[in-house]
Amino acid sequence: MKRNWIALGLGLMLALTACEISGAKDRHGADQAVGQNPEQPMPLDQKEREAILTKLDKRIAEAENAFGLRLHRELTKTTGKTDNLVLSPYSISTALALAYNGSAGQTAAEMEKVLGWKGIGLDKVNEGNSQLKSLLEKGAGVTLNIANAVWVQKGYAFQENYLNRVKTSYGAEARSADLSSQAFVEEINGWVDQKTNGMIKGIYQNPPEANSVLVNAIYFNGGWMDEFNPEYTKEENFSLPDGSVKKVPMMRIEEGFGYKESKEWQAVRLPYGDGRMHMLVILPRESSSLEQVHKKLWKDPSVWMDDYSFETVKLGLPKFKAETDLKLEKVLEGLGMKSAVDPQRADFSGMIDGLPLFIGEVKHKAIVDVDEKGTKAAAVTAVGMPTSAAVPMEPVEMTVNRPFFFAIEDRDTGTWIFMGSVNRP
Repeated sequence: MKRNWIALGLGLMLALTACEISGAKDRHGADQAVGQNPEQPMPLDQKEREAILTKLDKRIAEAENAFGLRLHRELTKTTGKTDNLVLSPYSISTALALAYNGSAGQTAAEMEKVLGWKGIGLDKVNEGNSQLKSLLEKGAGVTLNIANAVWVQKGYAFQENYLNRVKTSYGAEARSADLSSQAFVEEINGWVDQKTNGMIKGIYQNPPEANSVLVNAIYFNGGWMDEFNPEYTKEENFSLPDGSVKKVPMMRIEEGFGYKESKEWQAVRLPYGDGRMHMLVILPRESSSLEQVHKKLWKDPSVWMDDYSFETVKLGLPKFKAETDLKLEKVLEGLGMKSAVDPQRADFSGMIDGLPLFIGEVKHKAIVDVDEKGTKAAAVTAVGMPTSAAVPMEPVEMTVNRPFFFAIEDRDTGTWIFMGSVNRP
């Protein structure tokens, strides 16, 4: 009997920006500027935050970071040796979590293993992701909004248990539309535009070949706790992987930061807003290389998690804009998510009755833009599922004038929201 394969699309958008800051205080008590967003949830007080942190299963954030680094390792083989590579582990993991909630059997088991959720169980994964979402959204000093929605083709319906899970744990809106119409394209693109505060205008140009579309959008607005003075930004040399040199606008600051070093690398943490969010920058020594740092990261990222001393750092950091446009389904298959992408073996029977779905395409697009005020970034992931310390006397010097690794992290949970390697700023 011939099976009628129907497409299901799943998309995720993420946007970060650091313009228009007002209203927060930096650590010196000066007024900072945090852009106001009417959808920003009220911040948790310290007692509420500590209560959630106490209950949070740390394996969720650890699994997400490890999953991101495995993707980073595989993608570096083809795209990250000489070009820039940027991805959002949080975004990709959250998008796949929506699909995971509809999976069963071997498909679910493989997804759990690849995503690092083996042995945790669906309920605890959802509970952990819900707690993590609350902690990320409801911090003070930055704006970070997370939104989820699920669309289904008119005439079809999600299973009630599936909808209950994604609504309860991910706050997903449920909508019905004619997904084959241009009106749906305008509707979903309008939703994306609103939820990302205009950073991402839309995800579709034409109607998707889909029976359902699952979308996650994230918007972040935060500036450096200590801004770089634009007057100190000058053109300086940056060494490229091929040995050539290019001129880049190098920002300069001398300030107290979390700092750590070894014979092979230097690392610095640059705080955003009230200090809960940081950008981690890892710079290989001139005697080392980004490739060697990558190998250490992939083997044991815990080296860069703790034990930073507070040092006065004379820092040079290039203004940079890095972007990548990736297809991830083959990488996910290579990591072990095999049945999910196989139309004959995939089991997403927990999503829509009578429709055998499989993951046909996973697209991820990410952009990070760093300047004197802070960071702007955006990412889009689309998963198509057709059926079937003391301050030293002298400052530490760290000039990022050669390829480096970075991560945007939430310090309380250890979540790396973005990570990447910059070879060409």
